[in-house]
Amino acid sequence: MLEVTEPYPGESGEVSAAARWRWLSGALVVVPLVVVSVMVVTRPEKRTVTPLYHEAVARWAAGKGLYDGPAGMNYLPTFVAVFAPFHLLPRVMGDLLWRWMGWLGLAFGMWRWTRQEARPQRAFALAALVGLPLCLGALRNGQANGPLGAALLLAAVCLAEGRSWAAVLLVCLSAAIKPLGLAAAGLLFAAYPRLWWRLGIGLAGTMLLPFLCGPGDYVRSQYVAEWANLRQCAAVTDNRFADVNGLLRAAHAPLSGSAALLVRGGAGLAMAVFCYLVARSLPERERALGWLAFAAGYLVLFNPMSEANSYVALAPALALWSRWLFVAARPAGGWLVAGAAGSMGLLPTLLRPWLGDSFALAWFPLMAIVFLCVVTEERLTQAARP
Repeated sequence: MLEVTEPYPGESGEVSAAARWRWLSGALVVVPLVVVSVMVVTRPEKRTVTPLYHEAVARWAAGKGLYDGPAGMNYLPTFVAVFAPFHLLPRVMGDLLWRWMGWLGLAFGMWRWTRQEARPQRAFALAALVGLPLCLGALRNGQANGPLGAALLLAAVCLAEGRSWAAVLLVCLSAAIKPLGLAAAGLLFAAYPRLWWRLGIGLAGTMLLPFLCGPGDYVRSQYVAEWANLRQCAAVTDNRFADVNGLLRAAHAPLSGSAALLVRGGAGLAMAVFCYLVARSLPERERALGWLAFAAGYLVLFNPMSEANSYVALAPALALWSRWLFVAARPAGGWLVAGAAGSMGLLPTLLRPWLGDSFALAWFPLMAIVFLCVVTEERLTQAARP
């Protein structure tokens, strides 16, 4: 495990600095949460996707079909079980708690990770400055990507701490929230082969969960319908998504059909091979951090319906990798990763008057690719050391 060697200042200065960093950390977490909560309370139907989630639970309760094509519900039937407790609450309270779960899960995961550093208050504040601004859109809209990103981040924390069952259950939760969580589970198996039987039990239990919440024939029909729905989603070619095809569309060379499917499958296989051959030989903390980068990177780059707000799943990896690179005395890489995260948070807003929303569709996947290149180079360099 990498040790932090930064010297401490004198005692009084240390306490004063820690207090300042603590106040900054609190502001970074609490202020956006309060602002968004006020927006939700005052205008609950504006800029929100939660009505789609509520409708899915209501359809399930009525025994109706969940799927109406890519414009509707695109998650596994397991999502209904995840969101049902929030649906049963008064609408505004349920929507607030859904958002709070994702946002506070992200903040808690960053805090758990950075508390290992010599100055944890400072480390958390700097990580939050890098990662949390990229999460604001998902927080405002109540998108499932927020809880998904939190689940992956907390799974990485548990992996670093040696808590295997907790990590597996969190990865299974990510799969229950969004189908691409299954890709994260596959990469987890590649990086941690010893977890195969835990993953098998966890994923089987996750897929069986809906059968506890509805008639067997109905649940089976919804799994079949979801498979057809996912095939429709994979064929979407609209120029409004920020996956790797968003970047290729900007270069007037988009992929479609079998070519797009081949690229997604090939990228997943390449990442799995890398995790198996390189990442699994590293110390626990570094291995967990590598898995998080590849899992989140795959989710945003190779989901054909990945939006700019989907990059909340990548934000924790960007934040923690920037910290790791700075602490490891690799400031060039640290600034590159932090700059990538900052540009994703700021440039789309600044350039929207001239470029509209199209800039983010190409810039986000480009920055994600740059980040994964940095991760790959660092991991290869580290693995090559005697």
